[in-house]
Amino acid sequence: MIDRQLPEALIQELISGIRAGVGDGLVGLYLYGSSVSGGFDADASDIDLLTVTPRDVREIDFTSLEAVHRDLVERHPAWNDRLEVVYVGRRTLWSFRDGGSLGVISPGEPFHVRDGVELWLQNWYLVRETGVTLFGAAPDAVIPSISWNEFITATARYAAEVRGRSLEEASPGAKAYAVLTMSRALCTIRTHRPCSKQAGAAWACRRMPEWAWLIDAALHCRLSRGAIGFADDETRAAAEALIRLLADEIATSALPEIDR
Repeated sequence: MIDRQLPEALIQELISGIRAGVGDGLVGLYLYGSSVSGGFDADASDIDLLTVTPRDVREIDFTSLEAVHRDLVERHPAWNDRLEVVYVGRRTLWSFRDGGSLGVISPGEPFHVRDGVELWLQNWYLVRETGVTLFGAAPDAVIPSISWNEFITATARYAAEVRGRSLEEASPGAKAYAVLTMSRALCTIRTHRPCSKQAGAAWACRRMPEWAWLIDAALHCRLSRGAIGFADDETRAAAEALIRLLADEIATSALPEIDR
């Protein structure tokens, strides 16, 4: 179900613009992430979309699609740097475990094509299991079956990557993101279902009340898009300690799930 806070006009413009930009043969367009799983905030959350194209993305002229995104944020400036749209060819997506390319426009990054479609398994799983079809074929017609063990393995791997990056970066937003991502990952593994950052944070606060003040601070920092909180040395040090703690528990908790 699409969150009621999501602007209908914006979604319709995205659908129309992407269909026009891709041209005939657009396979499907899917909404996923917080806008359908819960925890969406109209002032801070990003919009996550998957676009499945009829041919490999390296064969697509992205000039018109770049114009679509540029014009969209000019009309809706509040969504500048808050749209993540992934473009991937149908054959590439169906055989993503073999690798391949995808096109991405995401917050803080220009439109670009990259390899590593296999590394996006978490996204493909979430689209297939929880995504909303905005246009075209159903998700399970374009994304092959992905096991829970595969998803958990990818979740634990990503958490380890976030841990490494967050301990090196000093920005408040990066550390807050890491705390929330780790909380969500551990909640997902322990409860056996994907969840939003907010749900993961609430679960972690109940489970670790001694860290609730820091997890709440991470939520406030995220909602301010990094402008509030996590700026003092004490909070940053505490965040690094919690990130390590959560990362270690994720690694330990994931093993029994993978072996099941």
